[in-house]
Amino acid sequence: MPTDRRTTEQDDQLLALMGLGARSGKKSHYPELKRRLAELERVQALLDRAQDAIFVVSLPDETVEYRNEAALALRGGFGRGELRPLEEFLKGPDGRGLTIRSCFPAFPDGEERMILPLVTEKGVRRFEASFLAAETDGRLSGVLILRDQEDRIRAETRLAESLRQVEQARMRTVHLTATLVEIKDSYTGKNQRQAAGLAHAIGTGLGMTGDPLENLVTATLLHDVGMMAIPAEILCIPGPLRPVDRRLMEEHASIGCDILKKQGFPPEIYLTVLHHHERLDGSGYPEGLKGEDIPFGARIAGIADVTEALLSHRPYRPAWPLEKVLEELSGKKGVLYDPDGAEICIRLLEEGYTLDDQWFYK
Repeated sequence: MPTDRRTTEQDDQLLALMGLGARSGKKSHYPELKRRLAELERVQALLDRAQDAIFVVSLPDETVEYRNEAALALRGGFGRGELRPLEEFLKGPDGRGLTIRSCFPAFPDGEERMILPLVTEKGVRRFEASFLAAETDGRLSGVLILRDQEDRIRAETRLAESLRQVEQARMRTVHLTATLVEIKDSYTGKNQRQAAGLAHAIGTGLGMTGDPLENLVTATLLHDVGMMAIPAEILCIPGPLRPVDRRLMEEHASIGCDILKKQGFPPEIYLTVLHHHERLDGSGYPEGLKGEDIPFGARIAGIADVTEALLSHRPYRPAWPLEKVLEELSGKKGVLYDPDGAEICIRLLEEGYTLDDQWFYK
C-alpha cells in the first residue's frame, strides 16, 4: 500500500541519519549520542543532589529551562517539565514575584551576589543569591544559584547581640572602676573623664576608628586607676612632693597596669596605662622608654593627660592659661610629646575645644 511504502521510506531515512540501516554507508553516531545523553543524566543527578537551588533561565524572557530538586522544593507545586517564568518560582516577603532584572539590574557584567529574602515552604528565609549570565552561539542564558543562609544569619545576629551585651558589661565595669577612683580622689576622677574625651578627639583627628579608638578611650578613662593604691594624704598634698612621695606616686602606672591585666583587659589597654607617663626623650616613667618604643596609645593618652592636667586646677597649683598650655605643647612636640598627636591637640584647643567630664555619658 502507498501509505506503508512512505512510512517505510521515512523509517529508512531516519535510520540512515542515525548511521543505521541498509541505506547508511556511514559509521553509526548512535553510541556517541547515547554516551552524551548518559553524561547529561549523570550531571542532572549530581545537580539534583545539591542543597543549593539552581535555575537555568533563558534571557531576556526569563523562562526557566532547568531547575534542580532543591529549586523545585523552594515552594512546591511545580513539575520538572513545566516551562514557567522565573517570577512564579521566586516570591518576595510581600508576595510579589521576583525577576532577574529586579534583583540584578546590572547583568550580564560578571557574577553578581546579594542576600535575597524569599517565601518558601518553611516561611520567609534569606538566601545568598548568585547570578551569572553568558552568551553561547548568540543565545543569552543565565544561571541563578540560591544558598539558604537563614540559619547562619540568625546565628551571626545572636553572636552580635551577645558581643554587644559583653561590651555593655565591660563598659559598666570601666565606669564602675573610674567611679571608685573618683570616690577616693575627685581630681583624679574628673581628670580621667576629661582626658578620655580629649583622647577621643585627638584619636579621631588622627583617623583612628573602631577597636583602636575604643581601646584608647577606655585606657585613658582608666589611666589613673592605680591611684586607688596611693595614700590619700599624698594625693592631697598642697605643694611639691618629697622624693619618697613622688617615688610612691609614680608606682600608680605599674599598679594600674597590674590591676587591668589581672582583670583580663587586652594589652592595648593595660600597656597604655603602664606607659602613659613615658616621654619621647626617655625622661618619663616607669621604664624610661623613648620614641616609638612607647606604645602609640600611651603617647596619645599621655598628651591628653598632660593637657587636661595643665588646664585644670590642682591642690598644689592653679590651672594654666590656654596660651601657656599651647606654648608647652608647641615647644615640646617631638621632644616630649608625639608630634602628630600634639599637633592635633593644639589645633583642637585653638578651635575652641573645651574639657568635658560628662561627654562619655552622652
